[in-house]
Amino acid sequence: FWMGSAGPSSQKKAADVHHSKKASAEPAFGAGGAVNAESSWPEGDIGMREATTCHQWFDFCWASRSHGLASPASSRSPHKGRGDDPIWLQSDQHVHPKFCGMRMQEPGVVPDLERFKKEPLGCNVPSHWEYMLPECSEEERAKCRQLKERVASFTGSKDPVTMLRFLRARQGRVDVAAEMFKNAMGWREQTQWETGFRMNTKDDTLHKKVDNYWPPSAMLGQDLDGDPIYWNRLGLGSMDFLEHAPAQFLVQHEVYTITRIMQAMEEASRLSNKPVMYMTVVVDLGDLGMNMFNLKAIGKYKLCVRTMEDNFPELVKRIVVVRAPRIAYTLWNIASHFFDEGTRAKIQIADSNSTTKVLGNFMDLKWVPKALGGKHSIGSSDWCEPCIPAPPGPPSTDVMKALQASYTDERHLQ
Repeated sequence: FWMGSAGPSSQKKAADVHHSKKASAEPAFGAGGAVNAESSWPEGDIGMREATTCHQWFDFCWASRSHGLASPASSRSPHKGRGDDPIWLQSDQHVHPKFCGMRMQEPGVVPDLERFKKEPLGCNVPSHWEYMLPECSEEERAKCRQLKERVASFTGSKDPVTMLRFLRARQGRVDVAAEMFKNAMGWREQTQWETGFRMNTKDDTLHKKVDNYWPPSAMLGQDLDGDPIYWNRLGLGSMDFLEHAPAQFLVQHEVYTITRIMQAMEEASRLSNKPVMYMTVVVDLGDLGMNMFNLKAIGKYKLCVRTMEDNFPELVKRIVVVRAPRIAYTLWNIASHFFDEGTRAKIQIADSNSTTKVLGNFMDLKWVPKALGGKHSIGSSDWCEPCIPAPPGPPSTDVMKALQASYTDERHLQ
């Protein structure tokens, strides 16, 4: 489950709900039905295509036959989709709708699926955005300038948004933030995964085939601050897929997913002429079951968590967990140690009777799927499918064979 990369400094962005500080075997639900997981759980601009009916949407997504738009990188791929595949598998010029929700002007109106603009990280961040960063004090701005000077000789973007992310990820400690920046940007430069996905020079065909299955999540709608909402249907995630997918692919898929999310936020920033730096993450555990107790899969999940925590900090301002069953508390005992302290501090839990009320503290219910008590649906789907995917299980046997033939399961990844 992709809960997001979050540094320690953003605890001030937590919800307006008071939480019990007393640890117990189960969360102590406070006002509004929410608790803080840290204290209560155990340790170019693209136009908008508006489809006005469900039939138009599915005609658009499930259009058959080739569009002839493949790039040189993907046209050589042996893994291209069939003629009856959705458009994002047929055409290299489209992405899965799970990444396009910030383009949605109104609920229920399907967004354009055109691939994001090809550009390096930070290349279109105006210098004056330094004064528009969210809740950024003059002291923080001064430290960002110090950090920029400290990392001047290192590879990687030094734009104001990136500087603030790394600074906050290390609680305002410039020296430690500079070391983190050096290591993260060095790793990103060494692998070239992020650059390849951004510039469309790396074949992402297999990643697109997995999009509908892992992670079962999507950007859709805006919170009350105008920032993206990232919906994660963790309970539908396939631990069998995590167990058998090569570790190298899973880590690369994490980079692919984060890159697409960052591109969506950068596109929203351009359109609004202000930095869109954070998102609210909603994790639904309603379908969580005993199948989650898979130690090999959990070990691979840890690799994904550390990839984002160490290399892509400060994307999340809060994580709201909804419909959490008792089994989730045991799993949290294991998984909580994978996250930085700052990420754990941002997690809140809503009991099943207060899901809608708690979500309403952070977002207009018009963006909340009807399945969670809100007003949003797409066509006949109360879960806003296919924008928020509902995987029926792991990917097909053919996809799994292609992954195992193309990637290694070695844990030490260069």
